[in-house]
Amino acid sequence: MTTRILYRVSDAAQLPYPRQDDDPVVGLDHSILRVLRVIQEPPPEPGEGQVLQPTEAIDWLPATDPTGLDGTLTRGWELVPAPPAPVLPDWLGFAGWLYQFPPIFAAMDAARHSTDPQGEPATTGLPAAMDEARLRANYSAFAQTWGQFLLASGMAAGDLAQIVAKASDCNLPPDFITALQPEALP
Repeated sequence: MTTRILYRVSDAAQLPYPRQDDDPVVGLDHSILRVLRVIQEPPPEPGEGQVLQPTEAIDWLPATDPTGLDGTLTRGWELVPAPPAPVLPDWLGFAGWLYQFPPIFAAMDAARHSTDPQGEPATTGLPAAMDEARLRANYSAFAQTWGQFLLASGMAAGDLAQIVAKASDCNLPPDFITALQPEALP
């Protein structure tokens, strides 16, 4: 089994060695393709909060040696801090909180009984619009339904601010948080 690779000078591509052994390749143009012996270092054992990151280093020989080698490629490892775990959006936590938030109950009642013809449809369509936002990232559909609901319900700005803050605490997408805050409300 070969422990060599070819290194193409023009684009730094690493190519398979064309022989099954480590004997030199006859007629190889070393100005275009260089021959590197691969050294694979064993991985260290990562500690708590660390992960392995692969490294590569090329050590060039001053001239091609008699075996056809131009240098060595050492593939090693570096221990680096593990990336923080991604914080996932808590859609269900937000929805559960929202539908237990007392001002939402009052706003839903006000929207259902308002003279605005969109009050009742916006109130009953709110859960579906929230699912559109959560499942399909369709924030514009949510924004339309939410805006109609806010207009029909007359929700207080302070209550809306609490909803926006909770959405932010639940790590919901910025586009959704923007949709919660319509620009023009009475």
